[in-house]
Amino acid sequence: MELDLLSSRINLNHTCLKLEISIKDIKTKHPNRTDLISSMEQSLHEIKKAMVVYQTLEKEFRTARQMNFNLERLNLEKIQEIQNLKRQIELNNIDL
Repeated sequence: MELDLLSSRINLNHTCLKLEISIKDIKTKHPNRTDLISSMEQSLHEIKKAMVVYQTLEKEFRTARQMNFNLERLNLEKIQEIQNLKRQIELNNIDL
């Protein structure tokens, strides 16, 4: 999962960079192609928005995963406590 997240983030950044370079190139070589430039700038804007959303979701995912880990650990601790208490009850019943 970590590798997928990293790969996706790299791909988004790479796509954004390629688009920025292409826009600069077209502006330099074909400044009259405002239709193409405008469309590409809009796409770049949308990709940057997607990157912000992706970063937010990635942070939320990491937080949720950490919370899940903490709850699993707490659950295991409680299971162990219950087992210990059951043993103690059994020992107390034997003593009676």
